[in-house]
This record gives sequence, C-alpha cells and structure tokens, in this order.
Amino acid sequence: MALIEGTPRNATIKTKTECTVLEIDKINFDMLLRLNSFIALRIMTALTQRIRKTTTLMKAIVLEAEVKAGKLITLFSPKGGAGKSVTAANMTAGIAKLTGKKALLIDLDLQFGDLAFMLGLKAKHSIADLVESEPETADDLRKFLSVHPHGFSVLPSPFKPEQSEMITSKHLRKIVQIAKTIFDYIIIDTHSLFQDLTINSLDISDHICLIMAPEMNHIKSMHMCMKVVETLKYPSEKIRLVLNREECMYAIPRTEIEATLKRKFDFCLHDDWKHALGMVNEQKTIFDTTVESTYRNDFIHLITGLTGEKITEEAEKSLLGTLKGWFGKSDKPGKS
Repeated sequence: MALIEGTPRNATIKTKTECTVLEIDKINFDMLLRLNSFIALRIMTALTQRIRKTTTLMKAIVLEAEVKAGKLITLFSPKGGAGKSVTAANMTAGIAKLTGKKALLIDLDLQFGDLAFMLGLKAKHSIADLVESEPETADDLRKFLSVHPHGFSVLPSPFKPEQSEMITSKHLRKIVQIAKTIFDYIIIDTHSLFQDLTINSLDISDHICLIMAPEMNHIKSMHMCMKVVETLKYPSEKIRLVLNREECMYAIPRTEIEATLKRKFDFCLHDDWKHALGMVNEQKTIFDTTVESTYRNDFIHLITGLTGEKITEEAEKSLLGTLKGWFGKSDKPGKS
C-alpha cells in the first residue's frame, strides 16, 4: 500500500527470529508493474480481497455492537426530595425481576449517595475504587460491583465525600462504555445540580427521566430545568417527565402542573408514602413484595413504557395473581 500510494506505511512488523529481508524501492516497484501485468493483477486481487474481508468484519462488529449495546437511563431532579433515588432503586429492581434483563444501577450522587445502603448491600468497593483501578474490560468492572438478590448490580458512590473529586466525565463515559457490553440497561441516579458530570450523563443517555413532586417549589424548579434542557438541545423523545407522589395530601393537581409546564407527564407514580417509606426503612424495593399496590403497578407501567420489554412469564403470573386478588374481593363477608 505504501509503495502504491507513496505514503508512510500503516503498520510495523517485528520479527521474533533473525530474518533475511528483500527490499524494493518505489521506482523499481513501478517499473516491475509496467513490465509484468500478471504481478499487477495479483496485487489488485489481493487488495480487493482484503477490502472485502475488512468490510465484512466491520459490518459484523457494528451489528454486534448494536445488538449488545445496553440502553442508558439517567434520572435527574432539579429539586431534592422528589424521590429520585427511591425511583431509581425500584426501577432497576423491576427491570431485573420483571423482564429478566441484566441491569446496572450507578450512584452518581458522589458525595452523599446512599443507594447501596438503601438496598441493604454491604458494598466492598465504590466507583472511586473502580476509577483508581483504571478498568479496561468487563471483568475489570465486575470486580467492583455489588449484586442485589434480585439479580441486578450496583456501583456505589464513594465511601468518603472527598473521593468525589476523583471521578471525571471521562471516567464516567469509559465506565458506561464498558458496562454497555454486559448490561442490557444502565440506570444512573444523579444529584440535583447541573454540573459537568451530570450533563455528560444526560448527553450520553438514551432516556432522561425528570422527576418531580406535585409541590409549588418543584414546579418552579422543573420549569427552570426544562429551559436548560431546551438550551442543551436534547431531542424531545429523549425526555420523560415523571410525576412522583401524585394525589398526595395537599398535592397540586396534575392538570394544573401540566398547564404550567406546558407539557404532559409521561408517567405518574401515585402517592404511597407508607409503603415507600416502609420499604426504605427495611432496605427493600417495592418488588420485594406482591402486596396490592397502585404504586407497584405504576412502576410496572413506567418500566414497560421506558424499555418496551415484555414482562417475563413468571412475573406475569405473579402480577395476574395479585390482580385476581384485587378483583376477586367482595364487600360482603364470606363472599369473593
């Protein structure tokens, strides 16, 4: 190739043993091709075969990457107290339990994130440890993950707030790139600031879930947040607006909030603070129980709506059993 184009070589060969090498310069090479058309034809054939082989290989690599590439979902709330972390934990647990897909939950609230503790995991490593190890492969990543009984994995936030300075956007992108080769879904729980790391997470996400509560200060913050999102020029189909604690005591009606924001909610999670708080205090998710709950069904709707995945047969039987329990009840004693 270098002789034909007159450009620097694109590869270097090192021999393991002593060799005798035949050298030919471009002037003699060009003369040889003019005098012997058979050699020119053989070279053209060899180059054509290499190009075909390379093209086929690249198509296979691209196709494999498209098939294996996991989807990234980032949860963000411009106001604390919206229930973002609880939503992230329940969403990840639901994806793993209901769809049977491989899911990873990354705690990107680097100073005070507590997802591992919230889920009752005794984590030995954090994202700070992972970054320090400079991971290159999927096996490198797996060593630093904590596995939940439901089958999903968690990458905890640093154990010490000062370690948060170790993680940069470059580290995050590399971690996500590796994670996408082994996980079907990666869920990132951010903290409530538009900083570089958060914006990078939003940039590379397939879906962005903006979480808010039905309160006046959350409406104001979300209104400002939506303006920032517009400035960042994210596609509208990438944004999912989620109302948490719908119809809670003193809640502003959903229709009023939608009118103020000039946008309808994509998903709503009804208020169930007793179950939600109970789950947090017991370090469990809503999918650790089959107790009748509108809140649980809202999560099922959220998960299937975001992922497009079908609920597994086992999970569907459990869900149908719960629904039969609801509709089979009667107000009359002894009747069902």
